[in-house]
Amino acid sequence: MLAVTAVAVYAAGVLLGYDLLVTLAVGALTVLAAGAVTVSIRPAVTVIRDISPDRTTVGEPALGRVEVRNPSRWPVAGFTAVDRVGVDQAELTVGPLRAGARRTLHYPVPALRRGRMRVGPLTVERRDPFGLFRWARRTAGDAVLWIHPRVHPLRPLPVGTVPDYEGRTTENARAGTVTFSSLREYVPGDDPRQIHWRSTARTGTLIVRDHVDTTEPSATVVLDTRAVALSPDAFEHAAEVAASVLRTVEDAGRPASLHIVGEDAADAVTAGAMSTLDRLALAGRLDTADPVPLLAALDRATPGGALVVVTGDADEAMLARLAEQRRRFAPVVVVALLAAERADAGGIRRRPGMAVLIATTAEEAAGAWNRMTGGESG
Repeated sequence: MLAVTAVAVYAAGVLLGYDLLVTLAVGALTVLAAGAVTVSIRPAVTVIRDISPDRTTVGEPALGRVEVRNPSRWPVAGFTAVDRVGVDQAELTVGPLRAGARRTLHYPVPALRRGRMRVGPLTVERRDPFGLFRWARRTAGDAVLWIHPRVHPLRPLPVGTVPDYEGRTTENARAGTVTFSSLREYVPGDDPRQIHWRSTARTGTLIVRDHVDTTEPSATVVLDTRAVALSPDAFEHAAEVAASVLRTVEDAGRPASLHIVGEDAADAVTAGAMSTLDRLALAGRLDTADPVPLLAALDRATPGGALVVVTGDADEAMLARLAEQRRRFAPVVVVALLAAERADAGGIRRRPGMAVLIATTAEEAAGAWNRMTGGESG
């Protein structure tokens, strides 16, 4: 467009005899020529980009690293490396590189919101000083940054019941319960009450009974994703609550399982999800008011241990349906995330075999959880 305008102004200046117009047109054409020459000098460089770590938490930025190398025998002019970060982009100015030189640049990759964020592609660009010309070449493919929900400190949930009390013995089972495992020689510190006197008399060596915990107490976390239950903001808090419960259970060395209402397991695997936190990063709201998906997720859960349901403002009918899970789990905990205007409704509501924690944020839910596990009533 500028070239056409410059030619037109030049012609008008010549035809009308205005030297000023001719000078302006020549100046514009000179700028265009200089810009074209600048962009025509294209850097022959190799660029490697990586993101560290590739999994982070909301509010904890990752670090992008770009390594530029000039493999040629000639120096290359400076250029701009542009990496797309989500919907934004990071621009890195790279100065001239002598032959065989390397240069490393770093830039922050913000983790502002839970999700699976695509980083890239990264391009090498040359631009003229006036912004009239631009040359770009893609040099590095896409990377992925997994942004997990925040995790809040929670007290461990008391162990619930397991249907198969005399279950299998595992090497991770904890000692000291009433289930007999084997006989072994006495070692200092053993409880004298566990000495097996018949075997001791037969062998002439103190023999004790070894007991282990074979119940393998577990916890099941169900995240309700129905839009009717949770607003977009409340859903983010719900994901944080689910992540916090899972982390607490896993840190205690107990098995935990996660059920996300409406989740497509195949899609999660295809996306590269490798953990429950990855799955929570992918989780989105389900556009339905039908309670069937939630109830179906509960039915698919393996009975035993504790059940934690993270949902929104559940009505009495839904709470009654959740209370029926007492036949399959113990304890049953419902975490209800309400809208901010319902802050006065927060607290702990206890029902036979079930506790309902009402909060407006994940922080409030964590506080209610810790009061509940500490034996407080509200």
